[in-house]
Amino acid sequence: MPFFHAAGRSGCSSFGLLTAGLSLAAILALPRPAAAAGPSFDCKAARSKTEKAICADPALSALDRRMADAYRKAMAGLDTAGKAALKNDQIYFLQVRDIQLEQEKEFRLDEDMDWRVKFLASITPAPRTGFTGKWVNANGEITVAAAPGGGFKVEINTVQPYPSYPMCAFHADGALSGQTLVVGGGADDMKENDGWTATLTRTGAALKAELVRAKTSEYASPPFCGFRSSIDGNFLPVQGLPDDPRL
Repeated sequence: MPFFHAAGRSGCSSFGLLTAGLSLAAILALPRPAAAAGPSFDCKAARSKTEKAICADPALSALDRRMADAYRKAMAGLDTAGKAALKNDQIYFLQVRDIQLEQEKEFRLDEDMDWRVKFLASITPAPRTGFTGKWVNANGEITVAAAPGGGFKVEINTVQPYPSYPMCAFHADGALSGQTLVVGGGADDMKENDGWTATLTRTGAALKAELVRAKTSEYASPPFCGFRSSIDGNFLPVQGLPDDPRL
């Protein structure tokens, strides 16, 4: 099991999520920076295990302030679609984080928050032209590169949250079909993946990924994904972000 566990499909979940606490409300409300001695929320009203852990640890409090500040800066620079994608992703990240801290003995809150700060700080607000580049959310990452002779090489790697951490690893050729980048639509890829493909579409600054099941497919999930895992979700453009340690 990877040492870093924060994961989740952007804006949705395969299991019940806890109601987010003050840290979620504080971040999404884009508050003024908190005093240097504490986190981004009022510790007097801390309720969840996560909030109490952050309030009790100066290092975690500092990470919480950094995360709130990085989120605020990223939101300020994104367009409407990018803001919506990041807001949903941040909600999901915080909800999954709370569940993991409650249920996993080996969960490292400091590593979880530190990686999130790095992700938020790496978001490039100006909308990219086309599909090439690296795209990331709380669930994983997509890398799109131009292929020699035309078309694209696409790598999609995601991991679902607690408890089993099933992964998707879909590496295939991509080709444009109108405004959509179809991944795995070639004859060899279709044969290898039981007819499953994926589509990538641009929505403002964000990239939307969706699995597509062939009518002739024998299985309810693609062979490149573990049970109940998926690549579906909205991904944000990043630059300079290290490889995800979960993947």
